[in-house]
Amino acid sequence: MLICLIGPVGSGKSYVAARLARALGAVHVRTDEFRVALRKEEKSFSVAPRLASRARDRALAEGKSVIMDFDAILPRRQKECRAVARKYGTPCYVICIETPEEVIIRRARRHHYTSRDFFRNADELLRVYYIRRKLHHTQLQTKADFVIHNDKPLAPQIKNIIIKLKGL
Repeated sequence: MLICLIGPVGSGKSYVAARLARALGAVHVRTDEFRVALRKEEKSFSVAPRLASRARDRALAEGKSVIMDFDAILPRRQKECRAVARKYGTPCYVICIETPEEVIIRRARRHHYTSRDFFRNADELLRVYYIRRKLHHTQLQTKADFVIHNDKPLAPQIKNIIIKLKGL
């Protein structure tokens, strides 16, 4: 199976993706890991999505499930995910993570940033959040297969999704 996430920067996509990947035995493809590696090599971030897509395709070709840890808010990205899933004969699910702005701000300010993080600090993360916020408000007519409300306890919501996915 292929799972794509929708949610603004700081919404908890990586947290959710890691838990889903562990519970489902799926490959966790993090676009931010490619961006961090490219930054260390002083290369353009623009190739990160292509590198992530290659990792996704390799895993799907090997019959593995994949969790794509990137923001699939744009309809063309969701179409691409669904087309790739069809190509490999596997189902595709979209999970939307709804996170109130105050939760994103609080989490960004409390986070301890390391060299493994794409954003170096809260100000950088929030700058990108504010730039992309309008995109999320205008594009959110997307029909997600599952919705996680990040202002409520996550563990039971993730557990319910895992149960449903394993039953499908």
